Amino acid sequence: MEDYDFVIIGAGASGINAAHKVQTEFPNAKFTVLEARDTVGGTWDFFKYPGLRSDSYLTGFGFRWRPWSEEKEIADGATIQKYLQESVEAAGIDKHIQFKHRVVGAHWSSAENKWTLEAEINDGEEKKRIRSQFVLACSGYYDYEKPLQAEIPGISNFKGTVVHPQFWPEDLDYSGKRVVIIGSGATTVTILPVLAKTAAKVTMLQRSPSYVMPLPAAPRHIFALRKFLPKRVADTMNFWKDVLFQTIVKTFCFTFPQFARRMLIRAMARELKGSGIPVDPHFTPRYTPWTQRLCVCPDGDFYDALRGGNCEVVTDHIDMVTESGIKTKSGKTIDADVIVTATGLRLLILGGVDCTLDGQRFNIAERFAWRNFMLEGVPNLAMVIGYTDMSWTLGSDACLRLLMRVIHHTKKIGAVAFKPVVQNREQMKAEPIISMKSTYFMVARDKLPRKAAVDPWNERKGYISESWFAKFGSISSITKGLEFILDSDSGGYTNGSANRAANGKVKGKNTKGYMKGFTNGHANGRAKAD
Repeated sequence: MEDYDFVIIGAGASGINAAHKVQTEFPNAKFTVLEARDTVGGTWDFFKYPGLRSDSYLTGFGFRWRPWSEEKEIADGATIQKYLQESVEAAGIDKHIQFKHRVVGAHWSSAENKWTLEAEINDGEEKKRIRSQFVLACSGYYDYEKPLQAEIPGISNFKGTVVHPQFWPEDLDYSGKRVVIIGSGATTVTILPVLAKTAAKVTMLQRSPSYVMPLPAAPRHIFALRKFLPKRVADTMNFWKDVLFQTIVKTFCFTFPQFARRMLIRAMARELKGSGIPVDPHFTPRYTPWTQRLCVCPDGDFYDALRGGNCEVVTDHIDMVTESGIKTKSGKTIDADVIVTATGLRLLILGGVDCTLDGQRFNIAERFAWRNFMLEGVPNLAMVIGYTDMSWTLGSDACLRLLMRVIHHTKKIGAVAFKPVVQNREQMKAEPIISMKSTYFMVARDKLPRKAAVDPWNERKGYISESWFAKFGSISSITKGLEFILDSDSGGYTNGSANRAANGKVKGKNTKGYMKGFTNGHANGRAKAD
């Protein structure tokens, strides 16, 4: 059996960043990255639909240890994939990645204070068991194998081609054809401008509209900073500019929701001039901005396509799919040769891995999430989750920064494990960990971990606050709600409750190396464990 200090599941952007954090913070640690596919990149290698690109600036999406330096800040999937591959090679992470290793099981043993992972190699041809002290799950949040299946009446009647963006056929020829895209989210906004270049007609069929905002793909100020300032200074300024921009926009939308809504609708109305498409009802969302994520179109390419003459937007419900197209509830008939079901992703936390604690399976939807990335009662397992309302990698980076401090503290006090512990559960109102109202989040609400309105179980606070807290927060504040597990032959110490053991001695229950019931409090001092 292979034995490691750290196992990272997934070699996408979050997994690559996690590997860099581990080898930087713990240079003597033995670690590996297990990737189910045969290359790095995650989302950016997996999806093949036309126009695949980022929906936020890559100064914030990229790694702080290897800043994004391409001309376009909103880039296509192939360029992002190339950046990730080059980052892996530049950091020497490629030597630690095991490809075609799909983790299917993770089992914690309190006797060993370690995880044993079960991996299928080469699509199940072989099986391997791997043991590790810490597991960092960086597998994203959606199911690679099953998309979200929307109920589309009569879809089996259609004689043309039906395709979901998650499994886009590379040989699909849509030139000169009538294409209907069902959906109004980021994928639709991305695909439509590309299809419109060669398709005879593209119809965007939506039940309800979204906010679609144009942003420059290559902002001029970034070039100016790179031209006149040292690279490191320019990269730092561009990074924090992007973080501030995202933070200000989100804060403004939440603080003044109706004013923000009116501003965005007026902006979309200006973009629609010359298209013949009215803003009402096609671009007047029922929800306020950021209760669902805003869609972005680089250099206004989405609106350029709408003004091109071969695109239309239909806001209606589907009554029935026929052999040759779609009939809507209002009686409109839309002829089609190709139907694209851009109806969302199926959420899958922890990559669908079968997890047990001492042989007992647990339901993640019944557990609170400590600081949004660790499950209550589950030791040494971090779900490295990004932001759903800002750049994903900013959120995963904030998780990792805090996690590294906790692990450093764990090592310092001679502990071998730590786990979140909930107190006063009856006073905590459980809510799904993700607050966004997008359809695919709402469908999965009952399968997500819980959050509450009390620290450290409450919702995320944004990158500025979280990265500051990870770097400058007191260790007693950071480890609030954690219980440390001591090695049976070590005499480490842990932060204790001021009311119970500030600067005092505490006996550890060392038959299994477990400090029963000793959770972090607000002590100014440290409690010794004999």
